Amino acid sequence: MAAGLLVAFDTRPPDLLVDESGRLLAVRDANGRLSLSSRRVATFVGDNWLRRAGQDISPAWPGAGESWPDGSLRCDGLGCLYRSGTGPTVALIKDPRAIAEDCAAADILVSLVPVRRACSGRPFIDRFDLWRHGAHAIWLRGEDDAPLVLRAADSRRGRPWARDLNTKGQ
Repeated sequence: MAAGLLVAFDTRPPDLLVDESGRLLAVRDANGRLSLSSRRVATFVGDNWLRRAGQDISPAWPGAGESWPDGSLRCDGLGCLYRSGTGPTVALIKDPRAIAEDCAAADILVSLVPVRRACSGRPFIDRFDLWRHGAHAIWLRGEDDAPLVLRAADSRRGRPWARDLNTKGQ
């Protein structure tokens, strides 16, 4: 029982969440609070994320041309750049016009629009990944370590009622 309690307190929540529709993002601020990109879209999902984080409210995202005081989240009209501690920089893309610039500025891309081709071998999640695999939870690690990504579809595998989009003709 003691080992179970230790594991429960050692569990680190994801740094970034993306809902399956690609309309809602959430990142952790410097205090570890979950911050939603919007309180007007995907309200059911957002409320569930906040409840699981033990929060009633979400810190506000910066507007276009603004950033959080610690600089961990900076936004413009096309998307945002997020960096958690010493982890990699993540581009949160809302508009396809941001893809080329964000490929150069970020280590990882999370795009709410389709990315037609990969950029310089950087890992990315785009609208097609969300459609195929559902919501994504991302844990950012050190600068040189690959992020840990869990997809909703990964937990549904092997269930007879869940269609696996990775198999062809079955």
